[in-house]
Amino acid sequence: MENPFLKRATERVRDDEAFLAIVTPQPVTTFLKQYGETGELYEPLVVVRGAPGSGKTTLARVFQYRSIATLLRNRTHTGYKQMLSALADCNAVVDGVPRVLACRLPMEANYYRDLWEFPYPEELKTNLLTSMVQARAVLAWARELDLAGVPLTHTVIRPREDAEAALDVIGGESLARLRDRAREVERALYEVVSALVAPPVAELPAAATAAYRPLDVIEEISIPFDDVEGGRISLKPLVILDDVHALHPAQFLGLQRWMMRRELRVARWMLMRLDILTPPEVLAMRSDDAPGRNELPGPGRRRDLITIWLQSSLQDRTRNRTGFRTMAKEMAERYLRQMPVFRSRELTQLDRLLATAEPPFGKSHLRELQRNVDAAQKKCHIAPTRRIALETQIDAYARKTRDGTMPAEVRLATLRILMHRYQKRVPQASLFGPEVDLEPSKPLKVKPDVIHGARLHLMYEYGRPYYFGADTLCDASSENAEQFLHLAAQLVDQSATQLTRGRGAMVSAADQHEVLQKRARDLVTQWSFPHSDRVRRLTDAMAVRCRAASHVRNARLGAGANAFGILMRDFEPLTRKEPLARVLQFGIAYNAITLVPNYLCQDEYWCLLELGGLVCLSKGLTLKRGGFVRSSVEELDRMLSESLVVAGALEGDSGETKEANANLDDIFVQDDVIEDDDETDELEDS
Repeated sequence: MENPFLKRATERVRDDEAFLAIVTPQPVTTFLKQYGETGELYEPLVVVRGAPGSGKTTLARVFQYRSIATLLRNRTHTGYKQMLSALADCNAVVDGVPRVLACRLPMEANYYRDLWEFPYPEELKTNLLTSMVQARAVLAWARELDLAGVPLTHTVIRPREDAEAALDVIGGESLARLRDRAREVERALYEVVSALVAPPVAELPAAATAAYRPLDVIEEISIPFDDVEGGRISLKPLVILDDVHALHPAQFLGLQRWMMRRELRVARWMLMRLDILTPPEVLAMRSDDAPGRNELPGPGRRRDLITIWLQSSLQDRTRNRTGFRTMAKEMAERYLRQMPVFRSRELTQLDRLLATAEPPFGKSHLRELQRNVDAAQKKCHIAPTRRIALETQIDAYARKTRDGTMPAEVRLATLRILMHRYQKRVPQASLFGPEVDLEPSKPLKVKPDVIHGARLHLMYEYGRPYYFGADTLCDASSENAEQFLHLAAQLVDQSATQLTRGRGAMVSAADQHEVLQKRARDLVTQWSFPHSDRVRRLTDAMAVRCRAASHVRNARLGAGANAFGILMRDFEPLTRKEPLARVLQFGIAYNAITLVPNYLCQDEYWCLLELGGLVCLSKGLTLKRGGFVRSSVEELDRMLSESLVVAGALEGDSGETKEANANLDDIFVQDDVIEDDDETDELEDS
């Protein structure tokens, strides 16, 4: 049975109806609505940056005219109404009428980059590139209208007020004639690009070097439209350059500078990964703050360029995570409807396939845990009355939970954490003996992060399943649609297999945990982006420290750690430190690391290097945000340069790991870890 979750790249879905059937409007609303409502999407240059699989190409395809025409043609279809509403929020559709004529130009084609390799002056090479882009944009606009059934002979170009004279140069006011002229320019440029030896400048075809600037001339395109009074509508041309990171860096800068000019009346977007940027630009995570090469003379970046980051670190993180859960579940529902084994049983909700019930715990493990808790009581000098008081607190917390209960093993693990916290807060208890019940320096509280820490400890010590449930699957995806589909595909296959064998569709917590961890390890092993080996080495070393800090006896980080924290005042020099800065750049660009600047904790501002969801899954780290270990630029540099052996320390159930975990309090002194200390809730509990 074909699994649509494995068709991760939407550009592989050629049919417009099939594409729109699986696309959710959530990214359009989340990332573009605020700019579309003000009209900023269609005035200055818009640069959309994000990791692979973050939805850049999907956004571009949604705005293409053929997609909008398909949506309007099927506007009564329930599955299309939400997308039409999202496009209306962005002013791409107004009162049921399209207002934007968008085309997408993939910049990965070799001939764009090949133009830069020719031995011509830089200005000439930039002019050849812009001519190629403009010719192909005109051809693409014509193709979009042709596919939508709009006759090109009845399509009229409306130039800007001061450009009527230039209209004849680009082909005239008819889009059909404009297309013919664009074909002539494109053909001439192809002759140059395809030449085995670059022709001398004097021998370049006249059509390739002559003045050709349709984007400088065109302001609107008028087309026939039957559903409005007068029978015509005006469309705002939009050219979307996808994957511009494939260009040479200098070539990209020249193109960006040209597209930032205010006299351009057509809307223009550039979609890109972070590969082409410099490390300071990526580590600053804001184009306005990026120093160096992008400070161009002429156009002002703050006024003439809008940067939209498809990265959660620049948004409200809790809202973004919640929004991605909604988007991912809706996307999964659309995919599940395409699978007969689920559609016929009306099993199209992801929540109905993934169990959330607490997994069973072995009786022998429970007895061992009970003995460990009794030993902890003796070691921490906990009086019987104090233990009863702690157990009473846990019982009170359990009654307030959704189902009013708490598994016995979670109760015991929580009790053990509270005992060790009590010992830390009554440092002289051993002088008086276990019979004397002293009050701790700070009250002990049972909070969600303590319970979460207890579940982490149970995973480390007894292999109790920890990664299960639809929300966990979404959180492990690092707000990346492609990563979500990578992980969800295996769970959907597992559920489908169970159904075909006559078992229920629900995948158990234990199976989810095993499948997700194995899949994450495979995906991390398959990393093949630039500097991927160094990124793996660095994230492995970071994971060792984070896991150790998550398993200290008193769970002083609560829900655990999955990030390194560097003081903001110490972070800025890192942006210029090679090769560390370059490795972090590609770690961020490919979802291995998320940068969270200006994170306030203990009256200090930190820059968090948060490990991605795949790393957290594969290394057994929490997916909760906010827990981090204090680090420094020097430590990161040392981790990268040293040849670290980390595999053995991350197996979890080995004797060596248990022995190391038994001595973690001796390894990590108080200053090594930023502690929540039960008084402030630094962890985001979304």
